[in-house]
Amino acid sequence: MAASTPEDPYEVLQVQRTATPDEIKSAYRKLALRNHPDKNQGASAEEAAEKFQKIATAYGILSDPDKRRRYDQGGFANLNPSDLEVQLDLSSLGMVNTAMAAIFNKLGVPVKTVVAQHVLDAAYMGNFKALQLQFGEKHSDKVDKAGVVFYELTVTEQHIAEGFAVGAHSIQGSRFKLLLFEQAVDTQWELLTQEDSQKTKKGMQMAGLYFFPFLTCRMGPKPSALETGSDPEAMLFKRLDSMQARDHVQLRPGRILVAVYGDNWFNRVRYTIQAVHTMSTDRSLAPIADTVQQVEAKLLRKKTELRQFESEYRQVQSQFETVVKRFNKEQKEVEDLIQIRDQAYLDLLAGSDGQAVVPRQQTSPQKGWLKGS
Repeated sequence: MAASTPEDPYEVLQVQRTATPDEIKSAYRKLALRNHPDKNQGASAEEAAEKFQKIATAYGILSDPDKRRRYDQGGFANLNPSDLEVQLDLSSLGMVNTAMAAIFNKLGVPVKTVVAQHVLDAAYMGNFKALQLQFGEKHSDKVDKAGVVFYELTVTEQHIAEGFAVGAHSIQGSRFKLLLFEQAVDTQWELLTQEDSQKTKKGMQMAGLYFFPFLTCRMGPKPSALETGSDPEAMLFKRLDSMQARDHVQLRPGRILVAVYGDNWFNRVRYTIQAVHTMSTDRSLAPIADTVQQVEAKLLRKKTELRQFESEYRQVQSQFETVVKRFNKEQKEVEDLIQIRDQAYLDLLAGSDGQAVVPRQQTSPQKGWLKGS
């Protein structure tokens, strides 16, 4: 769902065009907290909700390096419609709006959500209890819609150097977010990054936080039928548009805070979470990590190649469409001319009464007929 009249995101967040990511994040947090629907009821609720949508849209652009680069180069004309989607807070939606959003999502319209403010407040104030997560151990639990379960994981310099991941999945296919918080001061934690769960071929939802010594990317779902209905080739050319390099997270040895956030439309989410060390004792994950590294690099190259190929394809496609139009035009003109010709011959042979003239047959040739006399 996109804001009807998008405004300059820099003006919305009240930051300079040279603002750093931290300055953008700080401005967003301040404005979002002031205009959040949870904290504005009564007469000011509608105005606050509209402002919050604009703030969320602006932050969605400026917090994403690729979107920000494209906006800086060409403004909103350089962004895709999906780049302007407003992110919804499930905790602030009533039953009717939640149902509508769920229907739109099921029809293929991407509906993005944000973490509820009460979760961010709890982390920032240190008002939570975290479960202990150990490498190699799985933990299964459930979380309510817009609810959260926190986990603490202790990492060493070896874990950071060799790489590790924290992953979660829901066999029932329930949506969730995997959150990573950074410690600000003492017991205060701030949201650093998040991963939305993605549906797999087997129907379950999966999400992961990856801390590898190489580049990893996040990738959204395939383009929807609404996006490619009039342009089926876009299913290929737009397939890698959502592939974006993850920001490198600088970790320090010690404890990190992760959380599972319930992002399902109605029901609670049943999930399993685990932390895996790439170079674990049996080293069974090392070849898989190598495959991830190689495939990510190939797909990034393929993304660049597809952009070039699309330009070439569209040029040839345009030429082909021009030739097809010429073909259809020539075909129609030929058939029309033949029809006119056939009618003209019929008219020539027609009598005054409109009946065709049938030549009188002779029983025998006349004398001298063969000589032309």
